[in-house]
Amino acid sequence: MLLANTEENMAESLMKLRAEVENLNTQIQDEKDETKASMRSLVMEKNELEATIGRENLKIKQIEQEMAKVKKEIAAASKNSEGIKPVVQQAIADLKVYISAELPFKTADRLADIERIETQLNEDLIAPQKALAFVWNSYADEIRMTKENGLFKQTIQLDGKDRLVEVARLGTVMMYFMTPDARVGYVVKDAKGWFYTESINKEQKDQIIALFDAFHKQIRTGYFTVPNALVKAEVK
Repeated sequence: MLLANTEENMAESLMKLRAEVENLNTQIQDEKDETKASMRSLVMEKNELEATIGRENLKIKQIEQEMAKVKKEIAAASKNSEGIKPVVQQAIADLKVYISAELPFKTADRLADIERIETQLNEDLIAPQKALAFVWNSYADEIRMTKENGLFKQTIQLDGKDRLVEVARLGTVMMYFMTPDARVGYVVKDAKGWFYTESINKEQKDQIIALFDAFHKQIRTGYFTVPNALVKAEVK
């Protein structure tokens, strides 16, 4: 009887061990699957980032090419001031289209600066050469923006209302916002245009708040984990 009880106990122990082994195998497989999924997601994000960097580099080249084209046209028209004027007007028109389509960072202010030059030029309040210098600086500012990270303040539309917020801009790739009452989110674009979306996920909120904290501490470089808010607008 003792031997039978011992065999039963051993069999029961073996069954428990097998169940534990099976449970561990399932956990290991689940972790493997989760790791594979995470790796696939990271690879996709890496590819998306590389594509965005490519688009930004292309954007810089396009602005530089536009500047070079304007320079050639100016050289051809530089025999008299009136010959330069149409070239400057076209450069202004192109820049206004570009700014209107780009990341909505102080767009109204940037357009107002260009339109001020345009008005002064059209009303002959400034010479075409001077207007050209101003427009040239504006093109240079657009290139600088693509390479600049920073913390700024601007008015955005949130819940149908204008709100003065802080924005953290990462070049012209991503832009995050934080309201005075610590609501955070980022700017996205769809077929209708730009809009601001609030992050309600705790992990995303913590990441954005950490980014703002770093910027407040004057930390502009380093490794940051932030929600994927890549601007997917097509470069034409």
